[in-house]
Amino acid sequence: MSRMGIVVVAVLLIGLIELAAVREARGTMLITCGIPVALAFIALVWSLREHSVQPDTDPGDIENGPAEMLHHWHARAEMLADRADGTRADWDRHLRPLLAKEFELSTGMRVAKNRKATEAAGVLQFGPELWLWVDPANSALRDQTTRAPGRAALDEILRRLQRM
Repeated sequence: MSRMGIVVVAVLLIGLIELAAVREARGTMLITCGIPVALAFIALVWSLREHSVQPDTDPGDIENGPAEMLHHWHARAEMLADRADGTRADWDRHLRPLLAKEFELSTGMRVAKNRKATEAAGVLQFGPELWLWVDPANSALRDQTTRAPGRAALDEILRRLQRM
């Protein structure tokens, strides 16, 4: 029986019991009306338990989820930090797009819309030396001989991005 059907039957039973109780005695009316309400409530709870959705994931997976996600995040951050000590090609391929995107999001300026204004804001924020390592137009993906600026420069760029 559906939930709506259970409610309709319970209301009809309550109505019939009230009619009978009005004829007999008014004091027992409260008790006699409580019986169908309790039965309807029990039937409703029972039907909800039958139709409850079982989760597809194991509760152990949920507990390990944040720890595993944190581990992956930490490994990715370490890998990206290692790129800061690699070659310019590594920096340009892995770090520069992330830093440029973060700069665009922080300033609300898109490089594609106004290159000159974005460059001026970048030089103002980072200085001319560090802007060279954030500027998306200054990429040299094939330069395997030049060294990347290192972790100190990455830390300073991130610090300045954080202050924005």
